[in-house]
Order: sequence, then C-alpha cells, then structure tokens
Amino acid sequence: MVSLSEIYTSNALITSSLPPRLVSVFVGGTSGIGESTLKAFVSYAVQPKVYIVGRNNASAERIIGECRFLGPEGHVGEAEVIFLQADLSSMKTVEGVLTPEGLHAFLATAYYDRILIIHLLAPLLLSATDSHPGLARVVSVACGCDEGIIEPSDFSALRIPSNALRGHIGTLTTLTLEALATNIGPDNSVTFIHANPGLVRTPYQDRMTGAFGVFARGLMWVKKITGEAIGIEESGERQVERPTLHLYLLTSARYPPGGVPIKGEALSAIGTNGLHANEGSKAGAVYSVDKNGEPAGEHVVSLLTRYREEGMVDRLWVWLKGEYYRVGVVLS
Repeated sequence: MVSLSEIYTSNALITSSLPPRLVSVFVGGTSGIGESTLKAFVSYAVQPKVYIVGRNNASAERIIGECRFLGPEGHVGEAEVIFLQADLSSMKTVEGVLTPEGLHAFLATAYYDRILIIHLLAPLLLSATDSHPGLARVVSVACGCDEGIIEPSDFSALRIPSNALRGHIGTLTTLTLEALATNIGPDNSVTFIHANPGLVRTPYQDRMTGAFGVFARGLMWVKKITGEAIGIEESGERQVERPTLHLYLLTSARYPPGGVPIKGEALSAIGTNGLHANEGSKAGAVYSVDKNGEPAGEHVVSLLTRYREEGMVDRLWVWLKGEYYRVGVVLS
C-alpha cells in the first residue's frame, strides 16, 4: 500500500509537474468528498479552472469564497471556480430539462447520471489528451473492488435485494466504464478509475430518511469512534491509513497514462490487472481500486473476466442506451 508520505510528496509535485490551467469538473462537489477533493486540488494546481456541479447554491458560494484563499505559493486565489446548479437525481437535468423518470432512486445518481455525464464530457476529455497527452482522467467514487454478481434480467436493480445491491452496482459501474473506454475511440488516452472511499462521514448520511437513515448515521458514529471511519476533510487528501486519496488518484502516474511522475523505485505503476486496456498502450485504461488505492484482486478480476467473455459489456451498453432513450436522452 502506498504510504501517506508518498502521497503527500506526489501531491506537492502537482505544482511543478503538471501544466497550469488544468480543467476539472466535480459533480456533487458542494459537500462531502467532492468538496474536500476540490479544495485539495485547488491548493496544489496552478491557475486551475474548476466547475462545481450540484444543488446547493449557498454551499457553492461558500466554497468559491474559500478557494480565493487557496493555491500553491505565488498562485493563491488564482483558481477560477464556476458553479453549475443542477438536481442530478434526474438524467434529463444533465441536458437541462428536469422530468421524473421512475428509475431506481439510488441508481439515478450513483450510476445513470454519472455515466451520462462522463459520456457527454468524452469529447472534451479527448481534446485534453490532444493538447497534453495522457492527462485526462475520470474518477468515479463508488464501490471499486466490491464488484459482485449481477442479474442480466434486472440490470436496473428494481428487484435486487439490498444485501446484493452494492455488488450489482459495482459490476455495472466497472463494466460500463470499460464500455465507455471502448466507445470513445480505440486511440484514446483517458484513464477511468472506479474508486472506493471506504467509510467516510459525509452530509449525505444526514439527508437519509427513515429507518435506514437512522441505521446509517448510527453505524458511522460507531465506526468513527473505533477509527474505522474518517471525516471528509481527511478523505480529500488521504483517508488516513486506509482509504484512497482522491487527489492522488486524479494526478499520480501510479495510474497511467500520465500524471505526476513516481519518485523512487519502491512504487511501480499499477497495471490494469485484467481490466480493459493494456499497460503501455494508448487505449484508455480502466482501474478498479479499493479504499487503499490498490487494484482489484484475483476474485474480482476473475468475475469481471467471466462477464467480459460472456459479452456482458456490450449487452450492458445496449441496455443502458435503451434506458436513456426511454427517458428522452439519445446517446450518440
């Protein structure tokens, strides 16, 4: 596992190793992990342009104000931070029109809208690799390395029991990222990372209602006391001792192509570990990483390999395009 000191060292090199005026989009960036990672990014990047997509205008204004006091030495307050207000519980909102769609409530934001946003941003990601090769990344913070059995007759998870939902969504996400990596072009240099935040206390738990909300908040309180869960400030830069550093995922050459060069010999680049693309090729790499930033293990790789060999990536993509079409969104 990469050490905390190595992560801090890598982050400190963002200022000198990466070009100025990087552009980042943080979806759901008005609170929680998105907010803390955004601030960490602004603290190290030189004159970045940052888009925040979220619902809460007051929170966005607060973050924009705080970013005026952040930045590397000599560049404090030079970040351009722009807020785009949207209710991402609806796919049509992504294109500017809000309509109810009758989707699985959790999958609406955890899966459908994330994938649609990535798809719509794909042309810009490809342009980024043309201007600065190898420096275009997508990090989806969900349930990397928790991939499990999926039910092809119920991709939409309307009948999936709650104890199987995480594994189902994990596999949907990773295989769909593979589909995106393939469909945006064979020569792309975009890196796709399916990350796992571990146990992080965020405002999302405060908004949960009913018995499940009470359970989630109680569980996080216990885990915080025992040290198994950590706060959102720690999660942006490093979720201490265990979970992944999201800024590190966004910028380190440990997840090639591109990124802040790895210093020393102790840490080598992680390959795709059986997922889409081959290390060293120009094809977009897909990584599934756990709360420590380590790649998927043998069990997950074997499971995904089996689904891939069964044609599940193409099958999933056809189904997803149909779901988008059903609610009035046409994928090119």
